[in-house]
Amino acid sequence: MIKGISALIAGALLLALVGCGESAAAATEEQRQRALAAGFDADLVYVLEVDGYNAAAGGSGVYGADGYQTIYVSESGDDLRLTVERATLDDITCPALPVPGAEGVDITVECTRDDDGWRRVAGDREEYAVLRDDLLVRVSGTRAGANLMREAALEARPATSKELDDVLPPDSEIVERGDISGDNAPNNDVGAGG
Repeated sequence: MIKGISALIAGALLLALVGCGESAAAATEEQRQRALAAGFDADLVYVLEVDGYNAAAGGSGVYGADGYQTIYVSESGDDLRLTVERATLDDITCPALPVPGAEGVDITVECTRDDDGWRRVAGDREEYAVLRDDLLVRVSGTRAGANLMREAALEARPATSKELDDVLPPDSEIVERGDISGDNAPNNDVGAGG
């Protein structure tokens, strides 16, 4: 009996290790550097697999100060926005965090706590937000797909090494800008006479 239990535990550990090998944690140092040059950590690159939606060309990149986002679109033009940031969320901070794509100056964000996260509504946009360790994973879209967004946010996963290569710009496309200071803000010093 104990041998059987030991075999089950060993098998579970092996499966866990195999699964971990395909995550962004397995990103190469070169991939990590390419991601940082693009403005985000490789560990923030998550992907969705939602029937009828594909990643939009040019829809992946920096979100906010140092987060990551990918926009997925359907053939009918609906979009899902996946954002991943190192952030927290609670019942107090939830209404202050904008929902991506919600337009208008005075739009309020309504938050409803759910078993796994928060359902968030702003204007015609709805979002589902879930915490995963130190990451805030959110999927937003039009209000018609509330359950779709919840499922997508809960099933979002770290990108594999191959998926990272598909998202990251090649080294040859990374251009060092001389006008960017250490915090990625433009250096607007004009010097004498300028």
